[in-house]
Amino acid sequence: MNETLQKLIKREEERQQNTINLIPSENFTSKAVREATGSIFMHKYSEGNIGVRYYEGNEVVDELESECIRMVKKVMIHDDGLRNEWESNVQVLSGSTANLAVYNAVLNPGDTILSMYLPDGGHLSHGWSHTPSGEKSNIQNPISKVSNDDIYLGGSVKSNFNSKIFNIIQYRVDKETELINYDKLLDHLKKFNPKLFIVGGTAYPRYIDYKKIREVLDEYKSETGNRVLFLADVAHEAGLIAGGVHPSPFESADFVTFTTHKTLRGPRGAVVMCRREFIDAVNKSVMPGLLGGPFNHTIAGLLQTLYESDSDEFKNYSEQVVKNAKLLAELFMKKGYRVVSGGTDKHMVLVDFSNKGISGRAVSKALAMIGIITNKNTVPFEKGTPVSPSGVRFGTPFVTTRGFKETEINQTFEVIEKLIEVASSVASETFKEFVEKISSKKSDLDLLAKEVAELCSKFPLNI
Repeated sequence: MNETLQKLIKREEERQQNTINLIPSENFTSKAVREATGSIFMHKYSEGNIGVRYYEGNEVVDELESECIRMVKKVMIHDDGLRNEWESNVQVLSGSTANLAVYNAVLNPGDTILSMYLPDGGHLSHGWSHTPSGEKSNIQNPISKVSNDDIYLGGSVKSNFNSKIFNIIQYRVDKETELINYDKLLDHLKKFNPKLFIVGGTAYPRYIDYKKIREVLDEYKSETGNRVLFLADVAHEAGLIAGGVHPSPFESADFVTFTTHKTLRGPRGAVVMCRREFIDAVNKSVMPGLLGGPFNHTIAGLLQTLYESDSDEFKNYSEQVVKNAKLLAELFMKKGYRVVSGGTDKHMVLVDFSNKGISGRAVSKALAMIGIITNKNTVPFEKGTPVSPSGVRFGTPFVTTRGFKETEINQTFEVIEKLIEVASSVASETFKEFVEKISSKKSDLDLLAKEVAELCSKFPLNI
């Protein structure tokens, strides 16, 4: 291996080994998953589908993909009868591609999608547009100029590719509870008549009531005769669903998409699952619609992940992920921090630091200086900006894989609180000034970094 590359890999190994990773969308795979992902399967092109390939020599790949599909359904759907109603495509490369594959399969350009408002916890791949501050919307459709506390109708800048193709309407969480307001969904459906409804996102810390959504969609259909297709994006919850600690969407949804590297603890990849009636359309949407060929080595890594997920050990892991997150939320709240929605049901905690007089951007940067890795994030009804939002996401999948339990979560929180005290004492007008001033508090940062290093050393990663 090239010496420069060796050094880069070594540095990244050391970084992961010696930092506490609290990003909820990241995890750490087993050696077996990494070996499978780096296997000889990466050499083979397999354009097409099982038994119908454009290249010869895919007999083994066909077996690999068939087994992966079987295991996806086994791990994700725990009811044998329900499992038979679903199919899966494991060729998609990412969560965004998985969602686009669904859109491409069942929608036409200009169709309306009703999805969660991005700053309230939704995801870019569900469509996003905005109007820059001080600029009037130049969109011809007049409803795109209107938004309120219940609904967001878009802006002039089509930030995400999907918003250039489809009419994206976004529902907001309730201003008081910061939860999805299921009682208002029927009104939204009647007003905007979407072809597709999407639930799920990147920073929604509570259970999602898939059954309630299905009831609302069925009521809408009975009143109007229009069927709205239902996509549950469970990128964040997939491993928790597999582990049986989060409600399952499979009784209610038409499509379920997810990434494989978050709570599922696999390689970077994705899956589309759908009712049987849609599988042909989904497969054609993926290839030739979007891909020239799947990444067979990623499918191999995913298959190993699924074998590992089909175990009591993984169920115990999933339970601990949630226990750790709930404890972290409680610790923040006891110390007067504002936790969005008043807690968590899942693997993530979203904390709004605006009542502490410091931005989420500043907190995440300061934490990184001592080896605690997080990410800044918007909160519902955000008063800051996407660049400098009020919140920070804290997640427990990676540290739980590492072996952290309640004792270590308590110790980690103590370090976080000490760091925030240091950061809050730094008066600054700009972020640049904040970084300069907090960097000058080297002795304080060094002491906290030492505590992080000591905690990491007690729970080494299996690299």
